Amino acid sequence: MKAAVLRGPYDAIGAEVDKPKAGPGEILIKVKACGICGSDLHTYKLGLFPEISKEVPQGRIPGHEFSGDVAEVGEGVEGIAVGDRVTALTMGAMAEYVTVAPAVLNFLVFKLATGIGYEEAATNEPLATSLHAAKMGKPANGEQAVIFGAGIIGLGIVQCIKAMGVELKKLIVVDSSDRRLEMARKLGATDVINLTRDNVIEKVTEIAGTVPMRFVPTILLPDVDLVYDAVGYVQGSAAQPVIETALMITKEFARIVVVGAFEAPVTVDLNPLFSKEIKIYGSFGYDIPGEFMEALELIREKKVDRNVLISHAFPFEEAKEAFATQANTGESVKVIFKA
Repeated sequence: MKAAVLRGPYDAIGAEVDKPKAGPGEILIKVKACGICGSDLHTYKLGLFPEISKEVPQGRIPGHEFSGDVAEVGEGVEGIAVGDRVTALTMGAMAEYVTVAPAVLNFLVFKLATGIGYEEAATNEPLATSLHAAKMGKPANGEQAVIFGAGIIGLGIVQCIKAMGVELKKLIVVDSSDRRLEMARKLGATDVINLTRDNVIEKVTEIAGTVPMRFVPTILLPDVDLVYDAVGYVQGSAAQPVIETALMITKEFARIVVVGAFEAPVTVDLNPLFSKEIKIYGSFGYDIPGEFMEALELIREKKVDRNVLISHAFPFEEAKEAFATQANTGESVKVIFKA
């Protein structure tokens, strides 16, 4: 079968690999669509997170954001039949076929409701990640929030906050890509900041306004209640880590949710953390099966439009072009493989 294979840093190829079979307790899925995740990019660029890909003689097959049709059902599997349209939680899905084990319905395997397409279903896994982060921040009506990163996770947080019915006074999105910032506006951001042209701290302060500090009223702090860091840290970046910028642009008692991965250790001035009594939360993945199913329901009910985020589609044979396109954040939003 055809598959997208990573052989090393910046080395992605389309390859022929052995087709798996469904053993006892497993199912085999014929993949219809599979997205390139940010964590897949970390593997592509630096070899990080190899555990989220499947080892084969040709290299490693990544992919865990996918959907397709059940092609085989192994002995002992209940409630799942050949032909069912599904999404599932497993690794190695950038291929024509992938197995899921244990194939337990509504735990690792989820049927797609009528009206949910394969492509949007392939974005459900990152949507669940965005939903988990959005809820962790506890956004409230009238607050002002900043989201760093207008990739699939950051844009998903915008969508989830809107779907939650929260009416923020300001929802500011920061990124380096005008294309992605335009998408953020379409999805509901009130303001956007291109960090390549604007001083982020000054621009956020201008948009959000200021409030006096309790014990030193002459010190004015940006009136920001909540920050989502959907960037983390890119190895080799000369820019200030987002987490440090977040500490500087928030007021007292603010919350910061970190959902971006760090490719290397960072040095951060933590003085604002204690002087402003800021709370920092780490957000990783989502609750299984609850938030994964909740995200699917948002798609089914049309509370979020995931198709609008898909900017490019490639066959598995064009893995090199697909990964290069996803890595080009100025041109892409979400890249998927489509069978």
